[in-house]
Formats: sequence, C-alpha cells, structure tokens
Amino acid sequence: MKKKKKGRLISLKWFILIFCLIGSVYVAQSSLSYTNAPVKAAKKTELQPGQIELSKTAEPVAGMVNQWDITLRIEGRNQFPPPPTDIVLIIDTSGSMKDNDRMIKAKTAAEKFVNLVLHKDYDNRIALITYSSEVTNYTFNESGWSEQFVDSKHKGLLIDKIKELEPVVNGGTFTQAGIKSATEVMAKAKGKKRNVVLISDGVPTYSYPPTEPYNQLIGMDKFNYKQDDYTYYESVKTIPKEKFNYNKTYGNGVRYRNGAFAPEYEQMPANSKNRLMANHAHSAIAEATITKNEKMSNGEYVVTDFYTIGVDMDSTSQDDEVVRGNQTMKEIATSEDKSFSATADNLEDILSSIAGEIVGAIKSAFVVDPMGLGFEMDGDVNVSQGTTEIKEVIGRPTINWNVGTLKTPVSSDPDEDVMFAEIKYRINAVNDILKPNIIDSNGLAATNGKTTIVYKDYSDEIKQTEFVVPKVKPIIVSLQKKLHDEKGEEIDDQTELFDFNYGKDQYTANDRFSLYSNEVKKIVHPWKADQNYTVEEVLKANQEYETTIDINGLATTGGKSSFKFAPNADAYAHQQIIVTNKKIPEKKTVILNIRQSVLKPNSELVIPSKGFYQSVINETQQKLNLISASTTKDSATELSQELFTKYEITLAKQQEQLKIKDLIPEYYTFFAYIATTTNLNLNITHLSSNTSALVKNNEAILDYQKDNEYWVTMFITPNFGEDSNEELFISPRPYSWDYKVNKFGSSF
Repeated sequence: MKKKKKGRLISLKWFILIFCLIGSVYVAQSSLSYTNAPVKAAKKTELQPGQIELSKTAEPVAGMVNQWDITLRIEGRNQFPPPPTDIVLIIDTSGSMKDNDRMIKAKTAAEKFVNLVLHKDYDNRIALITYSSEVTNYTFNESGWSEQFVDSKHKGLLIDKIKELEPVVNGGTFTQAGIKSATEVMAKAKGKKRNVVLISDGVPTYSYPPTEPYNQLIGMDKFNYKQDDYTYYESVKTIPKEKFNYNKTYGNGVRYRNGAFAPEYEQMPANSKNRLMANHAHSAIAEATITKNEKMSNGEYVVTDFYTIGVDMDSTSQDDEVVRGNQTMKEIATSEDKSFSATADNLEDILSSIAGEIVGAIKSAFVVDPMGLGFEMDGDVNVSQGTTEIKEVIGRPTINWNVGTLKTPVSSDPDEDVMFAEIKYRINAVNDILKPNIIDSNGLAATNGKTTIVYKDYSDEIKQTEFVVPKVKPIIVSLQKKLHDEKGEEIDDQTELFDFNYGKDQYTANDRFSLYSNEVKKIVHPWKADQNYTVEEVLKANQEYETTIDINGLATTGGKSSFKFAPNADAYAHQQIIVTNKKIPEKKTVILNIRQSVLKPNSELVIPSKGFYQSVINETQQKLNLISASTTKDSATELSQELFTKYEITLAKQQEQLKIKDLIPEYYTFFAYIATTTNLNLNITHLSSNTSALVKNNEAILDYQKDNEYWVTMFITPNFGEDSNEELFISPRPYSWDYKVNKFGSSF
C-alpha cells in the first residue's frame, strides 16, 4: 500500500550564490529582443520579450493616518521564442491516483502546463507517457501528421488524451518502466533543451530485476531490518544499464521492498541466515541515474532537467514507505530544487512554475525586503506565489521572499505572455522615525531599506537589481509644554512634571506621558482619520494653574481640547499642540460694570437717581453693597458705556462667583436683568427689547472663573400694588388705616 506526502521538497543550492551577490555592486539587467518577434502589448506593461519590470508602491490605508499598504510587483514578458524545449510528461495512473481527486486535478494541471509550454509560435514539444503496472507511450496522429512529440499546432490532440486519462484499478507503480520509456522517447528529441516531468503519488512497487552480481548477495547492501534472526540485504541504486533484465517485471504492486527470490535473484541455501530483498525504489533511482548520464552523439546529455512532483506524500511522516517515497523523488530529479512536493490542490501551481522555468523571463528569483527605520509591519504578508520568511537583520524585520518563476498572467487573454508575482503587507510609522536622518528635508521617509532581487533569467544568467523604495510623509503629533507665572510671563521650571494623555482607542491607549516646562513630546503612530482625539492635561491636587490649550493656532481654556485629521490622505497635516499653564494668583481683581434702568416711568412717582444692590461672594457671608446710576434710558440712541458704574472687586483664589440682587425701591418691582462679558454693541444687547437675553430673576450670578469682566443692566418698573378688590392702583397711595390695606395685622 502506497503512502502519501505533502509539502514542497526544494533545494536552494543556487541561492547560496545569490546571498553572496546581494551585497555586491548593482548588476545591470539586460533583455533579449528579436527583430522578428511578434511584440504584443500586454495588459499592464510594454515589456520586450525576456525583459522584466519591478515596482514597489506605498498606498495610504483608507481612513488611517501613518499606515500604508506596500506592494512589490515583478512582471516579465516570456522570452520569444524561448529556447526550443522537448518535454516528456510522465503521469502515474496507478489506482491510488483516484483518491482525493488526484487524477482529476492532475489532468487539469497538465492541461494548463501544455497551454503554457506550447504557446502559439513557440518551438516547444511535449510527449506523454503514463504508467501503473504497465507503461503506455502515446503516439499522436492527425491528417497525415504522426509524432510522439506534440507541437503547438497539434496540442489539442495531447490535451484531449490527457482529459481521457483514468486511474487503473488495482494498478501498481512501475516508476522505473516509465523513466526507461521516457529516455527512449527523449532519444528522438530535437530541442535545445530536453526535460522530463514525472508526476506520481507513491513509492515504486515494481522494477526490472537486476542481473549478476546485482541480483546476488555479493552485489547487494545490508540494511537495518530485524525479523527473526535473519540478516537482510537489498538491491542497490547504483545498478548500471547493462545489468537490468528489461524483459521481466518484478514486484507485488504493494510495497517498495519485497522478498527477492529465484529465478530472478540468487537462491539462498536452506540453512542460510541471509535474506535478499528487491528494492523497487532503488531500481527507479538507478534508472533515473542512467537517464541523466545518457548522452547524445554531440556530447550533450539526453535530459537537461529531470523534474519530479510527489503528490499527497506527507513529508513529515515517519512511516518507512512514505520516507522512502519522498527520498526516491528527490534522487530521481536532477537536483533537489527540481523535486517538488505537492497536494492535489497545488499541483497546478507547481506545474505552472515548471512551465515558467521553461518559457519565462525569470526562472527563479529571491527578494530581500527589509523594513525602513521607523516603520513596523502590521499583520500578515500575502504573496501571489512562492514562500516568505521574516527574520531580524541588523535589528530590522526583513522579508525573504523565495519567488520561484513567474507563472501568473497579468490578464485573462489566452495569448497573454506577460507574467507577474507580487507581495503585499501593511506598515505603520512609529516613534523611531523621529531619530536623526530618517525624515528628509521634504518631510518624507523611505518605507524600506535597500530592497534587492536576485534572479536567474531566461538564459540561466544570475542577475541582481533593486526596487525603487517609495517614500511617505509621516504625520507627527507634537505637544509643547509652557508655564507662566501669575503675571503671564513665561518661566522655565524643570522641577515640576505635568501629566498628559490622548484618546483611549487601540492606537492612543498607551499615550500617557509627563513633561517639564518647555519640553516637547512628539508622537508618531497610526491614528484614525476624521475622528476627534482628546488631548488632556491632568493636574495634580497641588497644581493650581489655569490651562490654555492651543491646537494649530486655535486656543481654548480648560484642561481638555480635541483635534482630528482630515478625511483624505492628501490633506493630512502635523498637529501642533501647545499647553500653557498660568499660575493662579492668591487674589485677583475682576471688573463689574452695572446700571439700573427704569421702564415705563410714572409721572406721579419719583424716578430713583441711584440703584442699590447687595452682592454675595460665593456661598460665603462676605457681602458687598453696590450703588450705580439709575435712569430711564432704554433706547439705542440713549444707551452708552457712560451709564454704567464700574467696580474693581478683589477676589480670593477660591472666590469665583458673585451674586447680585437689586434692592427695589417702594412702589417698584424687579422686571429682569441682562449680563454680558463684553461691552460690544451695548446699545443693542442691553435694551429691554432684547428679550432673548432677559433673565427674570432678581439674582444675577456672575462666574469669574472664566471671565474677568461683566456688564450688567437691572430693569425695574413701577408697581403700586392692589386695592381691597385686587385691582391695580394707578398712583401712589396716601397713608390709610383701612384694615384691608393695613399690612401689620390690625383691625377695628
């Protein structure tokens, strides 16, 4: 029974050379252009055949400040024509290929591979061999044309045959026979390059028996296998071509190693403690070695590259059958980087990679992408192909991207010959960006360090070049602390710390800091755009100051203020915040401007020339008696600042509120008051006709915590009272002992 594996088996031998090149001088890239090549405009580029194009962009994240999406993109136009290549495609059709839809997905992948390699006007050709317990070598015929190798004009015949393939019920795995047949077909190849691609899901279970001495104890190797008290020997993987009996098949179709018995193998004596085993995997490796060493008459090897793809063989398994299957596929390939481990789902991707090595502008590539100083990654790295690894290099996260070959078309055009690969990730600007020499004179900073690609081009030449690293504008929130004395003069006090914080969302939760006078705190991290953020100064119990917060030139009083960034990235701007604390004096002088106005004066009633008021400071018993002028002036032409009586009142530190009550003369009643903090437009705001400002309460409460000056008008109006019938008097009353008027409770 065959075991499966997954995960890619890859060797990066040539990348040793790449890492040596990364620090070297820039190698100018070249391109191959044929004057007779049909240069077709790709959907996204105007590259010449065999040419590549690199781009790296930083796109602001919508709705965020100091956050960008980075995209590295590689595009390359397939060379035209690519070096003529003949390929033998070997597909395992053993019974287990039906599991997990392996055969269905293998056929889909093979069809795409054929379309990529046998592109219109390419001189490539493909032959097809299938095997299970037996081998089938296909010949294709159409209108007088007959060939084992199919060209681009006849690729439909090959695709039709691939679609017809089905797993063979109870079929074993005769890998050696498939390789031998491929070698025989490849002897008829004409291409400049000649490749074999083998797809299988299991370890070999059949082989050709070797001849002496390789089928004898003397020609076998001992292996560690204890059963009973016997010593076991198995066939080796170094059997030469002339020592196989290609007229016979040996094996049980189940395991890669089974008993080796006469007549194919030496008969052990009846009393022998030695036992012989046939290792079909070793025979497949031996056959692959024979194939890879086979030469043509001109001295070139028959096979340029031998690719192997193991489907659904778990590379982490410790099962002997699976381990042997994985190792066999590695040793059959010309090198480990030509051996792949696939699942049924990514088989198409791997075959496309192999096709890219055959026709692409880049056969393999490796990108080193370090983060820029002052930037950090946010989230995962997403790649269209290949694998990534993040490592710390000189203190900076660095993405190592093993790209592979370019294999994804930039458009859905069936004739598209420009391929691409790209990588995307998100970065944030952070406080380290404020270190010297990172932000340039234009306010820009490079998102990444030197980003290098080393690749093997269509002509197998290794080249190195660099991406152009984008620059972005980090947005800085800067807070400066200032301290003033009681007179408003700036002082430099480095003994007292003041505490601050910003908002409490996921980005500002850690923005808690303390500053001395004249210190500046600059912060760079992500912020949400078009959202209010609060800057708050938290004074300690013993810090008695008045606070003013100036944000970008707009000042507000109090310990809190807010700012927000513009909704669009092109309008983002630095935030300049200045927090000023002024020492609260032990006493302060405030100003009260007050007048009394008599409305609807009565000719029989004396109009008071003065207004008398009683005022109380805060909730204490401290009282002030105030006097002002009293007139009937209540029109725009009459009212002026001179009608107000000015008082300068000294308040203690904690005294902030003044309550004023009008002492109403006899036969008058309180009507309303108006209070403003400015004398602007007094002849409009301080008229009884300004009904929206009238307060119908004979107690004006003035808050001197925020404002140092008030203007107050008290309005009174005649009121003669009511007679015994509750009718209003229209003139002052004489003295009367009428009990109904007597307010002292006496009666006759």
